[in-house]
This record gives sequence, C-alpha cells and structure tokens, in this order.
Amino acid sequence: MRRFRDKDYVETYEERFFCVVGENHPHDRLIAYLKYLPGDGAWSRRGKSFTRVIRSYSMQELVDTINFLKKNKPEYVFYDETIATEMSCVPLNKVLKYYRCDKRLREILKDDRLDELESKAKELVESIVKVSGIDVKNMGITGSILLKIHHLNSDIDLVVYGKNNFWKVLHNLYLINDIKPLDELRLNEWIKRISAKYPISIDIISKLVKLVRNKYIYKGTPFSIHGVRLDEEVTRSYGEVIYRKLGLAKIRAVISDASESCFTPAIYRLSNVETEQEYAKDVEILACFDGTFTAMFDEGTYIEAFGKVERVMELKSGRVFKWLLIGTFEGMDKEYIIPIKEAPLPH
Repeated sequence: MRRFRDKDYVETYEERFFCVVGENHPHDRLIAYLKYLPGDGAWSRRGKSFTRVIRSYSMQELVDTINFLKKNKPEYVFYDETIATEMSCVPLNKVLKYYRCDKRLREILKDDRLDELESKAKELVESIVKVSGIDVKNMGITGSILLKIHHLNSDIDLVVYGKNNFWKVLHNLYLINDIKPLDELRLNEWIKRISAKYPISIDIISKLVKLVRNKYIYKGTPFSIHGVRLDEEVTRSYGEVIYRKLGLAKIRAVISDASESCFTPAIYRLSNVETEQEYAKDVEILACFDGTFTAMFDEGTYIEAFGKVERVMELKSGRVFKWLLIGTFEGMDKEYIIPIKEAPLPH
C-alpha cells in the first residue's frame, strides 16, 4: 500500500472524518485534523448529516478542535516530540476507512452514473489533463467529494501530485475557456476571512487577493488546486528531523526559490534576510502551513513576514538550519506575510 499522503482522509469508527496532514507520521498513528463529524450540517450520505468543524482554516479553529478532542476523545491527541507540542492524530486502530484522493478521482472518471457536481469535476479534470499534458494518475480529488458527502453547492478541491505537474497545470489553466477568476462575491469572502486571521490592513489584503493563483471558478462552481508530493519527493521519514522554537521575529527578505510553494507547508527559500532579532538573521526558509499563501509569491519578490523562528535539525545528515513559520500556535493573531515594493540592494 502506498504511503498516506497529504489531503487524503480517514474515517473513524465514530464516523468522524480527519484530513491527513503531510506524508510523515508515527508508526501507530496519523497526524490529521478533524474536519467533519455527525451533526446538523449540509453534508450528508445515506440519510445521515454531518457538520464541518474546520471552516476558515484558522489556527484558532485547530486549537478548538484539539481542545474538543482532549475533552471527548483524548486518545486522538498526542505530544509530538519532534515539534515539542500537542497535535491531533488518529490512532491506526481507530481507522474504519481510508480515502485516497487519486483512487476516488479514478472512480469518478470511469463512472457514468454521476451527480451534477461529480460530472462537473470530471469535465474539469479532463480539460486540465488535456491542456497541461500531465498524466491523470498524477491528479486526485479531496474534500467532501472524496468522502461522498458533498452537496450541490460544494466546492471542487483538486490535488496535483508532484511539483513539476502542479506548475504545468497552473500555467495552462488559462487555456480552458470555462475557467474564470474568482467573482466579486468570493473575492470579498476571501478578504473577510483573511482579515479575521491576520493583522493586515484591508488595503493590503485587497492586493494579496490578486496574487491568489490556485482558486478559480469552473462553470459557476469554485475550485481549488493543491500540490502534494510524490513518494519520490518525500526525502525524510518521521522522527528524522527535530524542530525547536527560538522565538518570534519579523524579517524582510527576497524570495530566491518559490518552486515548492505549491505544497503544505508552502516553502519559499530566502536571500538578503534582514531582521533586528539576532537568532533570525540566518533564516533560510519561509514555511507557510496556512494554505492562504500557497503559490502566491514569485522568485524575486521582496517580502516582510512575522512568525515563529525554529532551528531545524536533520538527524541523518547532521544539517542544521533555521526557518520562519506562518501557521503556528505561538504566532496566532500576530503572524503575517506582505509583499514590499522596493527590494533591497544586493549584499
């Protein structure tokens, strides 16, 4: 069986759906966040309704779900020694069913008995494969369609496996006539959601929304595209890297490489780092666990960011470096990234 991949889901015996986070997990459990559970919501299957726990993908929501699990199902929370904090997880002996994004998409592509939303997703994927030239086996579908609990107004959340495949798709979407940019209503929703998560002015957020490149509209339905690593792109296993907090810091830097910004976390390699915090002066990477900044900034962009600085220790190679994180408990309500117009002179 292939490894668990980012954006896959598992269902527990209590009919709770968890979204898998990343590709590296302890041997007996999966790092994952609670997304849907039985309740009075718009999502349903076989006459049973579900409610969505994570809505805006904020750190506060993640904290709330961890606290909910600690109170009701403490075995779904564990202390992750590699990052020195508590995380939500699913013990493997609690997994009733495993939902693979790629397998579900293959089912949709072969099925002639689809509902309206599934048919639209099928058309969209076939068009993407045609214009991008990637193999359809390198695509998948996640979210409520993956779980078969979607409704007519659900979004279509697509997965593209592999860095190169993701950028081929993104750079060729304009060739599909039925794909349109986000409309004014959804742009305003995005601005409202981001303003609630980050201490950034509405004026700057209104500029950031113009940089969103993985969200569109297809025949009236919103869809998003998420990059997930291929197995050969996963170079480390769980426990082989230790992360330790150094503190919060503000930096200014130039993005030197944005090719891995399609993944979670979105990885931006940096140069020309400037900061007043001594422990942040040699930060090499900006890592964004919040999907807000996925594939947003290009190489050469001058940015300002505030977040948590960590020392990253690779146990096998002995390499040690620092990165600045966006999407952490410590940085909640304080962290941000904004582009700056004037880049610094080369050192």
